[in-house]
Amino acid sequence: MSVRVAIVGAGLWGNNHAVALRDHPGCEVTLVCDRDAHRAEVAAGQLGCRWTTEIDEVAASDVDAVTVATPDHLHAAPVIAMLEAGKHVLVEKPLATTVAEAKAMVDAAARADRSLMVDFHARWHPLYMGAKAYVERGDLGAPVMAYARLSDTIHVPTSMLSWGAQSGPEWFLFPHTMDLIRWLFQREPVEVYAKGTRGVLEGRGIPCWDTIQALVEFEGGAICTFETSWILPDSFTNVVDNRISVYGEKGGLEVKNEPSLWAFTDRYHTPFSSTSVTRYGKAWGYQYEPIRYFVDCIAQGVTPEATGHDGLVNTAMIAATLQSLAEKRPVRIAEVLG
Repeated sequence: MSVRVAIVGAGLWGNNHAVALRDHPGCEVTLVCDRDAHRAEVAAGQLGCRWTTEIDEVAASDVDAVTVATPDHLHAAPVIAMLEAGKHVLVEKPLATTVAEAKAMVDAAARADRSLMVDFHARWHPLYMGAKAYVERGDLGAPVMAYARLSDTIHVPTSMLSWGAQSGPEWFLFPHTMDLIRWLFQREPVEVYAKGTRGVLEGRGIPCWDTIQALVEFEGGAICTFETSWILPDSFTNVVDNRISVYGEKGGLEVKNEPSLWAFTDRYHTPFSSTSVTRYGKAWGYQYEPIRYFVDCIAQGVTPEATGHDGLVNTAMIAATLQSLAEKRPVRIAEVLG
């Protein structure tokens, strides 16, 4: 079965959707939608398909599935519209930036009896797949403690993203690490207590948190400190700083997500691990694999991993973090989920 797919959002990450799917033998991209007509036309030209600026046209089309790569705060409307139109949906992380929107999306998928997958693509990174294998074999034992850091240089909110002010390091970065640790712990989050700093980005007209540390307790008493920042200096060797440590009752592991390739050109640096590498006629990169996997699941009638429920819990963890920052107290996940 060849799955007919539409892409909604032809910006920074929507381009990755196009790259992932254009050489995938299991699908045919037939339509691209973006509010920016020029951007939609360019993307469609690369894929050899139609384009539109109207979401209703996508809903009315004969596609089987839709991938949504709009900015963080603009996921709910297109996702719900596509589900109500009977399409399977892959949406970028975070599922939503409010628990109410996340619940509405999950409910829409249940009513439509369609798959809703969240693109937690870190689960497909070879390093984290390797870490998961240790957990699944029982080599670490029951989880006890973890530390997870994911930060960006200040280039991301000030130059890379045009909509940085509508997001923040919590919505842009915490979805990855909070999903990873929940996935590795195989436990549900219970409570969050967070501290953070502001000022640097606000001074540049971007009303976001500069840094956040969130201590999350999981079922069984395991804990993890999540750290994120959007103000690393541009002189850092990579646009991303990412590492995790996980300790269990029997063992532990550490992952430093950075390439082993170090370059000495205009400066001392490491290449960004999400940059595509095209060799042998195909674009390679772990960021493409969950998109291709989603299409394979639809073709095979299989429920994809990284479900809407996973996205809802992830959104609740971040919402609890923000509530803790605002109210200066620990916040139970159950409070946020209602």
